[in-house]
Amino acid sequence: MNLLSRGLYVAVEGIDGAGKTTHVRLLADRLRKEGFRVVMVHEPSESEVGRILRKALRAKRLPEDALALLFAADRLVLREVVVDALARGCVVVSDRSVLSSLAYQTAATGRREWVEEVNRYALRPDVVVFIDIPPEEALRRLGKSRQRYETASFLRKVRREYLRALRGFRRVVQVSNDKPVDEVSREVYEGVKPFLRRLHRRRP
Repeated sequence: MNLLSRGLYVAVEGIDGAGKTTHVRLLADRLRKEGFRVVMVHEPSESEVGRILRKALRAKRLPEDALALLFAADRLVLREVVVDALARGCVVVSDRSVLSSLAYQTAATGRREWVEEVNRYALRPDVVVFIDIPPEEALRRLGKSRQRYETASFLRKVRREYLRALRGFRRVVQVSNDKPVDEVSREVYEGVKPFLRRLHRRRP
């Protein structure tokens, strides 16, 4: 864990359509009910860099290596928010993290070592929650609202890169999103729960 902080940095990851955003919100809600101080963040962030990045993703014009650099820059901006929250003893629940670049940008560029180098200063989560789902089911859930990276063949590559990258993280909670939302949410919380024991909850 992040020994220099009093908080816990939890990243929720998965391919597009896996249900990350839903389970970030549900996990944050549950943690608050249990008395923890929670800060929610997401990538791309709401910073100026994040806004540029979202615009670039919609336009689909920038080359993949340029996008990888923008993701890394946005992550450095977001780092200040995360570090501050951890120092205050909060649980930071993030919709994506550096692991997304290790999966998506590696799949897109084929340059794993370069992507790792670009992100060498990125914060690594204390705990990764990986929401797993078959790419075909993810696309069915996305429907017609598909973005730059949302094709079955590409998402299969991304999933393979996720599984490869996850081997470099010590604390991984892997949950299959093939059950009702409340059941998946419960599995996510129970997976994270053992890592919360050292944190102080708010007093009633």
